[in-house]
Amino acid sequence: MGAVRQLAAFAVAAALCLGIAALSQWPTRTEPGPAVVRLSWRTEPVRVEACRTLTPEELEGVPAHMRRTEECAGDFADYELRLRVDGEGVRVDTISPSGLRADRPVYVLVDAPVEPGRHEVDVRFTALVPADVEAETPPALEWRGQMTLGADEIGLLTTTPDGTALRTVRSQR
Repeated sequence: MGAVRQLAAFAVAAALCLGIAALSQWPTRTEPGPAVVRLSWRTEPVRVEACRTLTPEELEGVPAHMRRTEECAGDFADYELRLRVDGEGVRVDTISPSGLRADRPVYVLVDAPVEPGRHEVDVRFTALVPADVEAETPPALEWRGQMTLGADEIGLLTTTPDGTALRTVRSQR
Protein backbone atom coordinates (compact mmCIF):
# COMPACT_ATOMS: atom_id res chain seq x y z
CA MET A 1 0.00 0.00 0.00
CA GLY A 2 2.87 2.41 0.66
CA ALA A 3 4.04 2.41 -2.98
CA VAL A 4 0.52 3.06 -4.29
CA ARG A 5 0.11 6.06 -1.97
CA GLN A 6 3.48 7.46 -2.98
CA LEU A 7 2.61 7.08 -6.67
CA ALA A 8 -0.76 8.78 -6.10
CA ALA A 9 0.88 11.68 -4.20
CA PHE A 10 3.43 12.07 -6.98
CA ALA A 11 0.66 12.11 -9.63
CA VAL A 12 -1.31 14.76 -7.70
CA ALA A 13 1.81 16.93 -7.23
CA ALA A 14 2.72 16.61 -10.93
CA ALA A 15 -0.82 17.51 -11.98
CA LEU A 16 -0.78 20.58 -9.71
CA CYS A 17 2.59 21.72 -11.12
CA LEU A 18 1.38 21.28 -14.71
CA GLY A 19 -1.84 23.15 -13.87
CA ILE A 20 0.06 26.05 -12.35
CA ALA A 21 2.43 26.18 -15.34
CA ALA A 22 -0.50 26.17 -17.77
CA LEU A 23 -2.37 28.89 -15.89
CA SER A 24 0.73 31.09 -15.74
CA GLN A 25 0.66 31.24 -19.55
CA TRP A 26 -2.99 32.31 -19.68
CA PRO A 27 -3.22 35.70 -21.42
CA THR A 28 -4.59 38.56 -19.38
CA ARG A 29 -5.83 41.90 -20.50
CA THR A 30 -5.00 44.97 -18.45
CA GLU A 31 -6.17 48.47 -19.06
CA PRO A 32 -3.42 51.01 -19.61
CA GLY A 33 -2.67 52.94 -16.44
CA PRO A 34 -1.94 56.61 -15.98
CA ALA A 35 1.35 58.24 -16.78
CA VAL A 36 3.50 59.13 -13.78
CA VAL A 37 5.75 62.08 -12.99
CA ARG A 38 8.32 60.60 -10.59
CA LEU A 39 10.68 62.64 -8.41
CA SER A 40 13.54 60.58 -7.02
CA TRP A 41 16.81 61.82 -5.56
CA ARG A 42 19.01 61.99 -2.49
CA THR A 43 20.89 64.95 -1.08
CA GLU A 44 22.91 65.75 2.01
CA PRO A 45 21.20 67.85 4.70
CA VAL A 46 22.23 71.42 5.51
CA ARG A 47 23.33 72.23 9.05
CA VAL A 48 21.75 75.42 10.41
CA GLU A 49 23.59 76.94 13.36
CA ALA A 50 23.16 80.03 15.48
CA CYS A 51 26.51 81.14 16.92
CA ARG A 52 27.36 83.78 19.49
CA THR A 53 30.65 85.13 20.82
CA LEU A 54 31.35 84.25 24.44
CA THR A 55 32.10 87.09 26.85
CA PRO A 56 35.31 87.21 28.90
CA GLU A 57 33.23 86.54 32.02
CA GLU A 58 31.90 83.30 30.50
CA LEU A 59 35.40 82.17 29.55
CA GLU A 60 36.86 83.03 32.95
CA GLY A 61 36.16 79.71 34.70
CA VAL A 62 37.00 77.52 31.70
CA PRO A 63 40.46 75.89 31.54
CA ALA A 64 42.67 77.37 28.80
CA HIS A 65 42.74 74.20 26.71
CA MET A 66 38.90 74.12 26.57
CA ARG A 67 38.28 77.76 25.71
CA ARG A 68 36.60 78.64 22.47
CA THR A 69 35.52 82.04 21.31
CA GLU A 70 32.12 81.01 19.95
CA GLU A 71 29.26 78.85 21.13
CA CYS A 72 27.05 77.36 18.45
CA ALA A 73 23.74 75.53 18.62
CA GLY A 74 21.92 74.18 15.64
CA ASP A 75 20.11 71.49 13.77
CA PHE A 76 19.65 70.24 10.23
CA ALA A 77 17.27 72.14 7.94
CA ASP A 78 14.05 70.76 6.53
CA TYR A 79 13.33 71.12 2.82
CA GLU A 80 10.28 72.27 0.93
CA LEU A 81 9.25 70.40 -2.21
CA ARG A 82 6.79 72.01 -4.63
CA LEU A 83 5.46 70.15 -7.67
CA ARG A 84 3.14 71.81 -10.14
CA VAL A 85 1.73 70.10 -13.23
CA ASP A 86 -0.04 72.24 -15.83
CA GLY A 87 -0.14 75.19 -13.43
CA GLU A 88 -1.88 73.27 -10.63
CA GLY A 89 -0.20 72.51 -7.33
CA VAL A 90 0.01 68.73 -7.23
CA ARG A 91 2.25 68.41 -4.20
CA VAL A 92 3.70 70.66 -1.50
CA ASP A 93 5.66 68.76 1.13
CA THR A 94 8.11 69.49 3.90
CA ILE A 95 10.80 66.82 3.86
CA SER A 96 13.06 66.26 6.84
CA PRO A 97 16.44 64.56 6.84
CA SER A 98 16.30 60.88 7.72
CA GLY A 99 17.81 59.24 10.77
CA LEU A 100 17.04 59.30 14.47
CA ARG A 101 18.75 62.68 14.92
CA ALA A 102 17.67 63.91 11.46
CA ASP A 103 21.32 64.01 10.40
CA ARG A 104 21.17 61.49 7.56
CA PRO A 105 20.53 62.18 3.85
CA VAL A 106 17.30 63.67 2.58
CA TYR A 107 15.40 61.31 0.28
CA VAL A 108 12.79 62.51 -2.20
CA LEU A 109 10.55 59.73 -3.54
CA VAL A 110 7.29 61.04 -5.05
CA ASP A 111 4.99 59.58 -7.72
CA ALA A 112 2.36 61.90 -9.18
CA PRO A 113 -0.09 60.16 -11.54
CA VAL A 114 -1.11 62.29 -14.55
CA GLU A 115 -3.20 61.74 -17.64
CA PRO A 116 -1.20 60.63 -20.70
CA GLY A 117 -0.20 63.55 -22.93
CA ARG A 118 1.92 66.71 -22.80
CA HIS A 119 2.32 68.43 -19.44
CA GLU A 120 4.07 71.54 -18.13
CA VAL A 121 5.99 70.44 -15.04
CA ASP A 122 7.51 72.79 -12.46
CA VAL A 123 9.56 71.46 -9.52
CA ARG A 124 11.28 73.47 -6.77
CA PHE A 125 13.24 71.95 -3.86
CA THR A 126 14.63 74.43 -1.32
CA ALA A 127 16.21 74.28 2.14
CA LEU A 128 14.13 76.01 4.80
CA VAL A 129 16.70 78.18 6.56
CA PRO A 130 15.41 80.94 8.86
CA ALA A 131 16.43 84.42 7.71
CA ASP A 132 18.00 85.30 11.08
CA VAL A 133 20.34 82.29 11.10
CA GLU A 134 23.64 82.31 9.28
CA ALA A 135 24.08 79.14 7.27
CA GLU A 136 25.53 78.12 3.96
CA THR A 137 22.28 77.62 2.09
CA PRO A 138 22.58 75.43 -0.98
CA PRO A 139 20.99 76.74 -4.15
CA ALA A 140 17.46 75.51 -4.78
CA LEU A 141 17.02 72.62 -7.18
CA GLU A 142 14.58 73.67 -9.89
CA TRP A 143 13.27 72.20 -13.13
CA ARG A 144 10.71 73.63 -15.52
CA GLY A 145 9.79 72.02 -18.78
CA GLN A 146 7.46 69.84 -20.77
CA MET A 147 6.98 66.11 -20.46
CA THR A 148 5.09 64.11 -23.04
CA LEU A 149 4.08 60.80 -21.53
CA GLY A 150 2.02 57.92 -22.86
CA ALA A 151 -0.06 55.52 -20.82
CA ASP A 152 2.06 53.57 -18.32
CA GLU A 153 5.10 55.78 -18.97
CA ILE A 154 7.15 57.39 -16.23
CA GLY A 155 8.82 60.79 -16.53
CA LEU A 156 11.62 60.68 -13.97
CA LEU A 157 13.26 63.78 -12.52
CA THR A 158 16.48 63.16 -10.62
CA THR A 159 19.66 65.05 -9.83
CA THR A 160 22.67 65.36 -12.06
CA PRO A 161 25.70 63.31 -10.96
CA ASP A 162 27.15 66.30 -9.08
CA GLY A 163 23.80 66.96 -7.33
CA THR A 164 23.57 70.62 -8.35
CA ALA A 165 20.64 70.47 -10.77
CA LEU A 166 17.64 68.36 -11.76
CA ARG A 167 17.49 66.44 -15.01
CA THR A 168 14.81 64.34 -16.67
CA VAL A 169 15.00 60.68 -17.56
CA ARG A 170 12.19 58.91 -19.39
CA SER A 171 11.46 55.29 -18.60
CA GLN A 172 8.75 52.74 -19.17
CA ARG A 173 6.99 50.60 -16.57
